Amino acid sequence: MILDQAGNLVWTLDGRPYGETYNLNVQEWNGEQYLTFWGGDDTVGGHGQGYYYMFDSSYTQVRQISAVGPIKGDLHEFRFTRNGTALLSVYEITPMDLSSIGGPSSGWVWDGAFQEIDLATGNLLFTWRSSDHYIANDTYHRYSGGGDSASSPFDYFHINSVDKDEKGNYLISARYTHSVTYIDGQTGDVIWQLGGKRNNFVDLSDGHATDFMWQHDARWHDNNTAITLFDNGAESGVYSSEQSRGMRIAVDQIAMTATLTHEYTNPNTQIISSSQGSVQVLDNGNVLLGYGYNGVFTEFDAEGRVLCDTRLEPSARFESGDVQTYRVQKAKWVGRPATKPDIKVEGSSVWVSWNGATEVHRWVLQDADYAEMDGAESGEEGFEDEVGESWHPVQTVEKTGFETELRFGVSTKRYVRVLALDKEGRVLGASEPGGTSIDDEIRNSTIILGHRLKDGDATVLAFMVCAALVMSGVTIVLAWRSRLDKIAYQKLLDEEKEDVVEVGEEEERLLGRGEWRS
Repeated sequence: MILDQAGNLVWTLDGRPYGETYNLNVQEWNGEQYLTFWGGDDTVGGHGQGYYYMFDSSYTQVRQISAVGPIKGDLHEFRFTRNGTALLSVYEITPMDLSSIGGPSSGWVWDGAFQEIDLATGNLLFTWRSSDHYIANDTYHRYSGGGDSASSPFDYFHINSVDKDEKGNYLISARYTHSVTYIDGQTGDVIWQLGGKRNNFVDLSDGHATDFMWQHDARWHDNNTAITLFDNGAESGVYSSEQSRGMRIAVDQIAMTATLTHEYTNPNTQIISSSQGSVQVLDNGNVLLGYGYNGVFTEFDAEGRVLCDTRLEPSARFESGDVQTYRVQKAKWVGRPATKPDIKVEGSSVWVSWNGATEVHRWVLQDADYAEMDGAESGEEGFEDEVGESWHPVQTVEKTGFETELRFGVSTKRYVRVLALDKEGRVLGASEPGGTSIDDEIRNSTIILGHRLKDGDATVLAFMVCAALVMSGVTIVLAWRSRLDKIAYQKLLDEEKEDVVEVGEEEERLLGRGEWRS
């Protein structure tokens, strides 16, 4: 899903055609922005098997990308590079000696690997496999059986992020070895490792720069002199720390030293996330922390002061897995849906929303006697229907959140629609009209109108009910008597007119001819 700065829903995906979805992000390719995500089966041994998708600004799927070879893409990583390529995490089943951790010598593992592919052609440019460089004894993942056949491989490495620098080398995170590894982009050799059993760095922070565990989302910053990552401090059933944290680690690749320069923890609640998580450094220096397995994200300033703390679930449900965010990213995005705004008429209200539209500032409710029309396209003026009947404005309101309410009165014509306007007053789109007849809504309802008479005590109620029943050739007609005088009724209609929000001359010219009515 996409939320705005106020936490309002902007867009949500019907994920049913895609399976489980992860890793929603905004990425750029060939000068255009795309929404990217992974979709597939996430029940495969803590990772996934599926495909990567690209949506354009109209939320139209333009690409489905697969890993190269007989394997399917993993959910953890789908990252574009500046060179028009994409980095994919993949898992393969590979033989490995597990005797050093109590398993069979002829065992099987999930081999954490990654591929770099050309986005335009899908061709494989580079591949790397952990089994070529790591052994079973490098893992911290508790062995409790399995790995004795290809149908039950043991996950000893668990790759979960891949980054690439301007030198063409790769930085990867491996959850089960508690390590961040820097890899030569030509040979695939390990250049160095930060953390884990083969740590190559002197920790200048009393061990706190390299003591991360079960981590995610390792990224380069500051011209390859700093690394950020999400230190989970936990995995399923194993809680090694009191809370999860974001880390910023200064790395000196000449002196081979590591220093913890910043630590980001939630000040309101000690949150421990046993899986997933992300750290994003924003252009203004702020840091966005996503808590993965728990539905929480927090934005800090560069010094660690909390600016925004958002909960998508109550703290009592943390670690339940009810709401998971995997990674949380903040980005500029302009959405112009290929769909039309949706409306729902309930009583005297019209509710409008437009899934994914980011430029709507105002909604305009219009009515007409006929539903068939031409000219309801973005940017056009007048909006006359096929028989020459203009749509007339009924009410204009500011957009409020994902869904906004507009109201109409008893004199509204038979059909309605809603226009979306941008901040300049330009029409972005129009809803489908005629889905619900206003006349039918009113005619099929019991309308109760009340007004206090001038002499004080009595309230006049007019009940307008009409029903017809035909059975066995007998027609029973229920008639009623209205005791509402015309003066009281007219005064009520006048009061309704006062509730209508007026617009200026320019908007009236844009939105169609006719006078304002309730």
